[in-house]
Amino acid sequence: MAERRFAAMRRLAGALALAGMIFDSPQALALTARDASAVVGLIEALQPEFGQFAYDEEIAADWYERDAADKGLIGTAGFTADSWKVALGETMRGFLATMPVAELDAIFAKLRNAISGMRELTEAQKTETIDAIDEEVEGLMILRTEGDPFADVVRPLTPKIRSLILGPAVGQ
Repeated sequence: MAERRFAAMRRLAGALALAGMIFDSPQALALTARDASAVVGLIEALQPEFGQFAYDEEIAADWYERDAADKGLIGTAGFTADSWKVALGETMRGFLATMPVAELDAIFAKLRNAISGMRELTEAQKTETIDAIDEEVEGLMILRTEGDPFADVVRPLTPKIRSLILGPAVGQ
């Protein structure tokens, strides 16, 4: 009798642990191809009015609020403020995860070199700016790692995202 109870409790504990893993990480399962495609289409539609897109949570909230007060394209696409922030974040993280580290390193090396060559900055200003870039790169690499679960969903959209976000930034 005690053995049955123990076995039943073990099965229950295993089921609870599995449920916990599933429900504790909904964002790792949340991004769909439809949502990622909608996010990219919305960036493309709103960028001419809102300016060059650069991802962070504040910009995600700002774009949602500005669009809600104007055309409401984000809401019409089925996103709430929260679901927009999640889908946009997962899409951008997935995009970063599709990019080879060597490519990211080359982009930031080009930026560091450009800053180093700026005659209008003092050496102290150059150092401070490059240090700030290095901090951003560290954060970007964390986002890249977080994007692994979304990379396969975002991969077909990578060329479009690259042209929208990186094209102007790196002179492509």
